[in-house]
Amino acid sequence: MGIFGGNKTPKNDWSAMSTVIKAEAKLQALGEITPSRRAGVIYRNDESNSFQRDIKIELNDVLYSGEGSTKTAFEIEDDDRGMRWIVLEDGNFSDLVSTVYTVGNAIGMNDGADGLLAAVFELYFTGTVEDNTYRSGLRTYWIYRYDRKAFYPFVPTGENEGERDRPAEARLGQDLRKHGLAVEKSLTEWMGLWGIPF
Repeated sequence: MGIFGGNKTPKNDWSAMSTVIKAEAKLQALGEITPSRRAGVIYRNDESNSFQRDIKIELNDVLYSGEGSTKTAFEIEDDDRGMRWIVLEDGNFSDLVSTVYTVGNAIGMNDGADGLLAAVFELYFTGTVEDNTYRSGLRTYWIYRYDRKAFYPFVPTGENEGERDRPAEARLGQDLRKHGLAVEKSLTEWMGLWGIPF
């Protein structure tokens, strides 16, 4: 078993996503992680899907109506590859995680499950990495792949494909698994996602 062996793969998105709340709380208490207020869901936009075509109206209804609504702010951004981002902002990390799940679930339940790519959380890391160098306030992303039901850390160092901080990702991967996050076991599945709009 490698350094990333261990935890079983969760059976559904919520059981995987809820682990991010516990891992973030533990790592924040250790002074390693500071959450930002932002996260996002990326999916292949399908204009023939009425829910996706009217996504702003649909999300206003899902996020702002009814008991227990988080009232999380959101923006919609399209990229040049036919992907759509739902960018979310909330000062309460638990509400942010809940809203990310709700958005992904709403898209999936309305014939969009095959197009869901990832949920992305922005956090800042401070600590020493494998090569004994220190990082302070390093922007990191915890990416949840819907097809794998697992997270992995992504630390881009620039806008160009391939520019990433592998030592920081390795350290975060160990810490996240140790603190209960459902981490993708196969390092070849830790796909880079450049152009995150937050």
